[in-house]
Amino acid sequence: MALHLVPPQPSSEESASNQGDAAEPCFDDNSSDLAQTPVSNHGSVVDAIEDHESGRDHDGGWLTPQDMAILKVLGSEPCPMNCLGQHHHQCLKRLPSGTKPVKLVGEGSANAVFEIKVPPRDRAGRDLKGYLLRVAKVPSLGAAPTYNYVYQQQFLQTTIKPILGDHVVNQELVVLHKTGIIQELNNLLRTIDHTRKDKFKGTYVGETDLGFLVEDMRPQDPETCTLVEFKPKWLSQSPSAPKNAIRCRQCAMELRNLVKDLSRNKARPEQKPCPLALISSDSPWPVRSPFRMAPHLENQGSKEFYLEALGAIPTHPAIRDLKAQQDIHDTVGPLYAASSDPFFPLAMTLRDCTCFAQIHKCTPSVRIRFGDFDWKDPQVKFERWRGVEEELIEKGFYTAEWILCDGTFYRPPTLCLLEHMPTVSKKDMAIIEIRDSKEDRSTDPQQHAFPLQAPPGTKIHRCQTNTAVLKRLLEPYKKEAPDFTRPARKRSAS
Repeated sequence: MALHLVPPQPSSEESASNQGDAAEPCFDDNSSDLAQTPVSNHGSVVDAIEDHESGRDHDGGWLTPQDMAILKVLGSEPCPMNCLGQHHHQCLKRLPSGTKPVKLVGEGSANAVFEIKVPPRDRAGRDLKGYLLRVAKVPSLGAAPTYNYVYQQQFLQTTIKPILGDHVVNQELVVLHKTGIIQELNNLLRTIDHTRKDKFKGTYVGETDLGFLVEDMRPQDPETCTLVEFKPKWLSQSPSAPKNAIRCRQCAMELRNLVKDLSRNKARPEQKPCPLALISSDSPWPVRSPFRMAPHLENQGSKEFYLEALGAIPTHPAIRDLKAQQDIHDTVGPLYAASSDPFFPLAMTLRDCTCFAQIHKCTPSVRIRFGDFDWKDPQVKFERWRGVEEELIEKGFYTAEWILCDGTFYRPPTLCLLEHMPTVSKKDMAIIEIRDSKEDRSTDPQQHAFPLQAPPGTKIHRCQTNTAVLKRLLEPYKKEAPDFTRPARKRSAS
């Protein structure tokens, strides 16, 4: 079943859309320009209610008619806090004043998730038990917020849940107005800023009257349950990838990110799961090892138990259904998708969710839920999606068996299922030649003498980066120069 949600159209009084950015483990979507829909400048949910109840009537005290209509559709109309259940609709939960953040649970470039503590003896605390607070971020403190919580909740309920059902993490809107929580969240972020990833330092939560309550998937009792979280990404090869690709879309992306993002503290490509290997048993053990989903469990003891439990994740109905929906909504790939295609953005959202797998030690069983389903605006994202695919093709990240950096050859540090397919030994060789980013880009690449006489058909792809840093990162993967006199061979997974 394929569904499509028509995006909101800003009224003439609404502010123009500003866009933000967001990749990796939990709550990190690897696309720093995550689309965010416009927010209303007509005031807060509670202002609207208070103004209505008091008889005040001014534009600054109302949600847009569009947001009010969406809330009615969702069955979650806002209402005054003293309604005492007199209304037939479901009231939005409100975060109690005095609520404090306990810790930052996870963050990406677009959002952050916090554990919160409700004031003692506050009756509302019972409704918030088992939930975390998820809020949108802005590039810097005080920057204008651009995230439309009402529309994003509609997207989740009317587009994601109908196709993935109970596989979706529970999420609902919560009113934050006049609680002081945003300042508290940003105070916490300032305090721990030195411990955050470099790319997230200096980013904060945007001012908002709404947020999300999301189901807390963390084990309540670590002795009986373990949580594994990862991004399944592209569970099928990109339909627009080269036919001679020796890497799947995600492994090619990881190689690209390695060359372009030289952070020392980021995980190497071979340390992350290959999505195709996750659902295939036809590859060497290092490639298909389920511990690539959870490296921290490999040396925790009970290795055989975790091996069996992790091995159940790729065959779980939730993963099967996610893959099927990815395939249904994109049959041509980013290179050939039309900007007007109503289904392609949904496919990209499905490729960017986070998988939460609870492993119960007593049963044993695995419970899987997916989260982080933000609608992505194709008007903002489409050219980037296509541009990244073109770069992966043109720079050799899909097809290259070798990296040549400053005269030294290296094997790309990826462990992809496709690298171990029989067709690899039959393709022409491809090499990524890295030039230093300080070099004049106008320099004719043909002036660089290739260290070996490559045979006809060899494809040389040229990229620029900081070669000194990249060589240090690639040092464990240094190899003797390829023997061009012999046919290409399948790579060893050792």
